[in-house]
Amino acid sequence: MKKILLLALACGLTFSACNQKTSKETATTADTTAAPLAQTEINNISEVITRFVRAYDSQDNAKANALIHPELGITIIYRPGASDRFVHVDSLDFQKSIPEYYPYSKVENSYALTFGSLPTYDCGTEKWSKEGLICDTTASQQTSILTSIAQFEAEFDAVALDDKRKTIISNAEENSYRVILTTSNPLVFHVKQYQGAWYVTLLDRAYAGCDA
Repeated sequence: MKKILLLALACGLTFSACNQKTSKETATTADTTAAPLAQTEINNISEVITRFVRAYDSQDNAKANALIHPELGITIIYRPGASDRFVHVDSLDFQKSIPEYYPYSKVENSYALTFGSLPTYDCGTEKWSKEGLICDTTASQQTSILTSIAQFEAEFDAVALDDKRKTIISNAEENSYRVILTTSNPLVFHVKQYQGAWYVTLLDRAYAGCDA
């Protein structure tokens, strides 16, 4: 009788462990894979991306800020040294760059927008894995980049990861899509849907910067 009970217990634990593993794998997939966008939303997101690229290239504050929701603002990642930092602002001002020593440069884009896996930049070869203006709508960001920066700052710079900071991270990055333009002055930003419309929520000025 004891052997039967022990065998049943062992089988139950094994089954439970397998279920936990499966749930964890499913959750991980859910965090990184987004549901396909309808054609209407593809059209909407395309318009916002191309308008922002044009506004950035022409350094037009009004046109760029029309694509930034006043409740969300925009979060800017930059690299002052060996590690990245971020700051949240209400709007962009092309005459007052963040950081001050790194001006906003024209991107001079000639690429048409495409959708697919994002390119990566190799600091060793100083080349992109592929070139273009590309948005990946198959994977939505789940507060990974900003959270990593915030956790580093909390540990080494005593910058508290409080509720306000968590809200900034969530507003900027959660359920957003990353866009990369691989011109000589690359442009990397995120767009997300908010209250039925698409907005630019994050500008990553650190990626592809290899100076540090």
